[in-house]
Amino acid sequence: MRTRRETNRPLRSGTNGLFGASRRTDYETEFADSTLAMGHPLSEGIPWDKYTELEIQTLLKMHFEMLGYDVVWRHRDDPANEDGIDLECVRRTDKRRILVSVKKKPKKEALAQVVQLAGHPADERIYVYVGGAAQSFRDKFETFGQIEFWDEQRIESELNETGMTLRLKMANAKASGSILEIMRCIMAVLESKDAAPPPPKPTPEMMHTLWAMKDRAVTINHCASMAQLMLEVPSRFGKPSHDQVQNLVVYVLDYIYAYGLVTLQKALEDMSPELQSVLAHVYKKTKIRTNWGELFQYYPGAFPGNVDWVYRQFDKEREEWKGLSEDIERLEKEKKAPDFVWTHLDDAAELLRQLHVWSDGLEGTIDYMYTYCVRGEVQA
Repeated sequence: MRTRRETNRPLRSGTNGLFGASRRTDYETEFADSTLAMGHPLSEGIPWDKYTELEIQTLLKMHFEMLGYDVVWRHRDDPANEDGIDLECVRRTDKRRILVSVKKKPKKEALAQVVQLAGHPADERIYVYVGGAAQSFRDKFETFGQIEFWDEQRIESELNETGMTLRLKMANAKASGSILEIMRCIMAVLESKDAAPPPPKPTPEMMHTLWAMKDRAVTINHCASMAQLMLEVPSRFGKPSHDQVQNLVVYVLDYIYAYGLVTLQKALEDMSPELQSVLAHVYKKTKIRTNWGELFQYYPGAFPGNVDWVYRQFDKEREEWKGLSEDIERLEKEKKAPDFVWTHLDDAAELLRQLHVWSDGLEGTIDYMYTYCVRGEVQA
């Protein structure tokens, strides 16, 4: 029987060059393993300092729209006349008005924007700042008692209401970054026009590598599936706080990264030309199969640089669901809708379901590669 350490040990590049990988692969895998063993997270949370001001505004716009506000994006749509206001949010149900301004690393001269914000009538005024603020700026906070100042901690606390904090932590986890790199490697092979025909007979090294890749893919898939099933029954966890749910999800993602994704990523990055040709051939033969749809539907999340894409998808889906949402609201008013409370545990289960679907597609893809090498062909 293999121990856990033996089962999950990094796939090393010895004299047979299984992955053609460098010692860096071993180091990163061992570092992830030891860090988890000591109870420390691998992922670093939400990197607010890496988001642009426009991206932070976009995230806040999504948040308020999910809360039922109509949002005018004054900074983007009419910057010459924004008058210190980036977002103007008005709730449809009661016309509650919230004004939001966003600034990274504000200094004393940024107080002019605060003065402008304070001068506008509103039910709530919010000044969001990230990356810290100059002491000369913070010294004036008490002067503006009618304004709420949100730093990174307060932003995450407020975004808990719509589940966005959990989504952002997942989007910025090491596992998500590794998934994107895996997809990049796969797409680079599939889009290449220089793929050679697959070798007539696989070498022992190719079979060994494919078997190890399959082992990692199975680990990823089973872990994601188990975590999803656990979270789909909230009664198993009582009533955890937002932070506890987020810590649990991040731990699961870090575990999947350490014992599956990191090594598989390096394997694909260093994939031999022969294995690349097998992948390209298998895709041509099986591209109508379900696994490719699962693989290509992965939702990357709002990490820095991807916020605009996420918002466009969000806005599109919100428009498509608009009619259904109105029907649900009408049924609720008529007391004909069944009682159902959506919790942050449901949010976590949904996010892990997406990871499970993707990992199922990944396992199926590697299965087809292995089947081709064993049988000499694969059924369309």
